[in-house]
Amino acid sequence: MSILPLALKAVTTAAVVVSAAVVAERTRPFLAAMVLSLPVSTGPAYVMLALDHDAPFIAAASLSSLSANVSIVPAAVAYAYFARRGHGLAVCFAAMIGAWLVAALLVGRVDWSLAAALVLNAVVFAIGIVATWPWRRAELTRPPRPRWYDIPLRAGLVVTLVVLVVTVSEYIGPTVTGVAALFPASYSNFILLMHGRLGGPVVAAAIINGLVMLIGFTGLLTAIHLFAAAGQVWAGLAAGFAVPIVWSLLVYAVSRIRT
Repeated sequence: MSILPLALKAVTTAAVVVSAAVVAERTRPFLAAMVLSLPVSTGPAYVMLALDHDAPFIAAASLSSLSANVSIVPAAVAYAYFARRGHGLAVCFAAMIGAWLVAALLVGRVDWSLAAALVLNAVVFAIGIVATWPWRRAELTRPPRPRWYDIPLRAGLVVTLVVLVVTVSEYIGPTVTGVAALFPASYSNFILLMHGRLGGPVVAAAIINGLVMLIGFTGLLTAIHLFAAAGQVWAGLAAGFAVPIVWSLLVYAVSRIRT
């Protein structure tokens, strides 16, 4: 693996977590969710894969990612459930990672077609969003005092996690690689950094708001798969990256109109 793609993924993921943490500290969970849900972790992962692998590998990996995309829903719900009830970071984070791993393993046992994966995403996201709709709001009751080491600490945690995941994924096939590319690195580090500072309910609200934003990832992965299957990997990446960005902006615009 070349150093440049790995550095790109680590730096961009670190940037988004730092940005989301700053936004969450100063504004509201909805905007933090918007920043967290941009494809700055999965996107660079696929750029890295495209540099090292051929189109069939990318097509297979992106289809695996599309089905694994639903794993974030039970993970977010598990974290929010415990965080809203005042549990500590260890319990809440373990619940999130455990739920994600179980869901990813269960989904990975099925050989999904594109149509079936899209239906799976539609059903799981719809259930998750409706079930947690009342959890989207929370008040920041104790604004944290900035510390000089906040940004280096945040960036260091993100880079460590991203490098670990990417390095391991180099030695596995496209199916498992597709799942690994969807590991919620940004969400994990945001929770680790902000749960104690902002409080569980505020961080939970940001994570739950992110479910609506993450619908855009379905379009991202679908575009990558379809274009890669036709041998146009880079066109698929370009088209795919635009989908979650446009979707997040659309959701934000609708929220502004409603308020």
